Amino acid sequence: MKGAHLSLVPTEMNGSTEKDMFTAYALPYVQMTAAQPEPRRTRVIVRLGTEYFVLPVVQVMMFYTVNKIVFCITNTGKKYIVEGTHLNLLMEELPTQLFFRANRQVIINIQFIQSFKPIGSGRIQINMQLDIFQPIQVSQENASEFRKWVGQI
Repeated sequence: MKGAHLSLVPTEMNGSTEKDMFTAYALPYVQMTAAQPEPRRTRVIVRLGTEYFVLPVVQVMMFYTVNKIVFCITNTGKKYIVEGTHLNLLMEELPTQLFFRANRQVIINIQFIQSFKPIGSGRIQINMQLDIFQPIQVSQENASEFRKWVGQI
C-alpha cells in the first residue's frame, strides 16, 4: 500500500466536529489502555509426584532449572516441579518488583534474600533465608542491575 499510514482517527470522520468528539472521548481511552502494563502472573501450577497444586508466587523463594526442568522452592522449604514453562518465559510473566533473574539458572524473590555481598570480579553472592540452597551468584553483567533492583523497593 503506497502512502498508507496508521492513524487513530478513523478516516470516515471528515468534519471537525466528529474528529473533536473522537479526540475528546475515544482517544484518551485508547491511549490509556495502550499504556497500561500487562498483568503479571500471580500463581504457578506446580507438581509434587502425581499431585498438582496452584501456588501463589509470593510464597516462592526461588525458581531454578536443572536439565531443562524448572523447580521452585517455597517459603517453607518445599521443592516442586513447575509445569509448562521455562525460566525465560517465567521471568517475563513474574512481577518484576519481587523477582530477579540472578543468573541463567536462578530467579529469586527479594522477600527471601537474607544477605548479599560482593565477591571477586564484580560478582555478587546472595544468601537466601532458608539455608537449603547453595549461595546464588549474580554475574558481573547483572550485578549493577541487581543493585538497582534491590534499591527500588
